Amino acid sequence: MYAGPLYIMKQGGVIIMKIIDAHVHLGLPDFCTVSETDFKYNLCCTYDEVVSLMDAHNVDRVIALPIPHYQFDSQKNNNYVLEAYNHYPDRFIPFCRIDEELDTNLNRRGFRGVKLHLVYEEFDVKKNKHYLQIIEDANVPLIVHAKFKSKVKQIEEILKYAPNLTIILAHMGRAHLYTGEQVVENAIGLKKYSNVYVDTSTVGDIQAIVNCVEILGIDRVVYGSDFPFGKEFLEGDYDYNADISLLQQAFTPEQAEKIFSSNIENILKRSNSDYVQIRRAKKTDADSIMGLLDALCDQDKKFLALRNKKSLIRQTIRGERHCYVAHINGEIVGFMRESGRPNNYSLLEEIVINPSFRGMGIAKKMINYYHNAFHKNMAKTNAGNATMIHLLKANGYLAENPDAPRIINWVRDGD
Repeated sequence: MYAGPLYIMKQGGVIIMKIIDAHVHLGLPDFCTVSETDFKYNLCCTYDEVVSLMDAHNVDRVIALPIPHYQFDSQKNNNYVLEAYNHYPDRFIPFCRIDEELDTNLNRRGFRGVKLHLVYEEFDVKKNKHYLQIIEDANVPLIVHAKFKSKVKQIEEILKYAPNLTIILAHMGRAHLYTGEQVVENAIGLKKYSNVYVDTSTVGDIQAIVNCVEILGIDRVVYGSDFPFGKEFLEGDYDYNADISLLQQAFTPEQAEKIFSSNIENILKRSNSDYVQIRRAKKTDADSIMGLLDALCDQDKKFLALRNKKSLIRQTIRGERHCYVAHINGEIVGFMRESGRPNNYSLLEEIVINPSFRGMGIAKKMINYYHNAFHKNMAKTNAGNATMIHLLKANGYLAENPDAPRIINWVRDGD
């Protein structure tokens, strides 16, 4: 029976140590589509077995991942993960594999993230960039098991097509099993990408984990076990609690709390409907966006020069390119449009926030999203638009003609 979260004694009181295992596999042998598989690792595991494991080791919840191999039926395995969640909604957090049902799985069926294995799944990043953008627009994380070499470049290739995608690099990108090989190099290479995290599963080198935390920061590391891999690989030497104990010994209770639970919780909450979410605009958003613009005050409309732009904006939205929206509980509360310029620059055409939702930091979130996607930026503002001028200055834009009486030109070289 589940004994509840661990308690750690600390001077002056008791800290409740909640544990979320961010890397556990579920699946049945029947999901294999061939009689003789070339997958040398056995990751088959029932959800009842995982619940028993959780109860025995005081684990609160786990992220449930399908078996990530091209010879295992993704739909059957995804359905099984969802079945586990439906049976134990307080214990399992369901992630799916990528297939033609990805949009439905993320936006209708309740999957909270995606697992991609670049070694054992047949996935060409460039050819399948639309899947990456579906994940990015759903505001859910992607756990990536990278190939053996050049892991930083593999993550950067994904970010090229989905720059605001939250990525968790499985196993810290370690090379050989249960070693810290390549962990520090990966951390150094990925440090500048604030939306890239790592999990600790099958690293087996506590000093490498400590070094990774020092490089990336404590907020970008999450605990994972890769169960049942270790049980099958280490056999009689396997102890699920061993990694938990090492992490508890190596970090302060406050640090351990972040690694074991709060970091992954903060990642997952971004897909909650009451959280500000930003995504590409769809043609079905056109009426809502135009309604947002029509409701602006006359001064805002003048600053945006909407009289001359409305038909162009609607046309651009319908083309499903260059436009982005911020939404809360399905309501569009912000709109942003950009357009390409020479020398890899992007011009920020408009950024608009519903007046009822101003002062909540939505414009800041939208412009950060924009800067992740486009690193060299330009903007034009009416000289009287003090709010927009303040936003641009606060985000690294420099005025090329600051004393212009009517239109001020801005530039930001994010490189």
